[in-house]
Formats: sequence, structure tokens, C-alpha cells
Amino acid sequence: MNATSPRRTPALIVGLTLAGFSAAACGVPASHAQTSTTNPDAPLRCEIALEPMHGGTMIEGRVSSDTPVIGTYAMAITSRSSGGTSTIRQSGDFEAGAGETETLSGTRLMGSPASHSVDLEVRVNGQRLSCDQTSL
Repeated sequence: MNATSPRRTPALIVGLTLAGFSAAACGVPASHAQTSTTNPDAPLRCEIALEPMHGGTMIEGRVSSDTPVIGTYAMAITSRSSGGTSTIRQSGDFEAGAGETETLSGTRLMGSPASHSVDLEVRVNGQRLSCDQTSL
């Protein structure tokens, strides 16, 4: 990123702070990751990835574009457990270069991927792209 690019660090820090009960960083092979992606042939694509980790799940929202883009995103993660339901909301600005995939937000939460649902909305040039992970 250059000196004029938007900063998204605060959203990531807030998300990771809210998820302070982070799981240990012992990943599993990518073949076990569960991903929801918009149309892979579209010029702007978003993706939600839920990757099982030891004791939890790594959740990432990503965007990729055929051309350089600047926009905003809003991601809501709803987690269910025996103690009830909680929702974490993350949002911010992003910039993605042509042909690049930009990670918008990443959070580690306890519980399996099936205990989390994620809604991701990306806005670029006044247009809205929704990338909803609907079932696991």
C-alpha cells in the first residue's frame, strides 16, 4: 500500500480484540477449509473462508478484482454455542490491485466452522456486492 491508501488495521485489531479467546494457531491442511465465493468469473469477487484450526476456526473475508479498486466492507460473524449467540461486526476501507486477493478481515474464534455464520458486504463505486456464507 502507498501512503495515500486507506488503513484497515483498526478494524482488524478491534475484531481480534473482540475475539480475545483466540484458538491456538495449529492449522490444518487447506483441503479442510470451507469457502463461499461469489461468481468466479465476475470482475469483482468476494470470498468468506472458514478454516478449522485446533480448538477453533479461522474466519477471513477476502476480495479480488480484475482491475484496481478502492472500497469499503462490512462483515458480521454470528457464533452459536451452548452459552448462546454472539455477533461480531467488522468494517473498514480496502484497496486491492488488479489480479490481487486482499484479506479484508481475519478472526480466530473457538468452535467448529459449523457454529459460525458470516455475512460479508463489499461496496465499490456505489455498487454493493454481497458474499454470504449460507451453510456448512
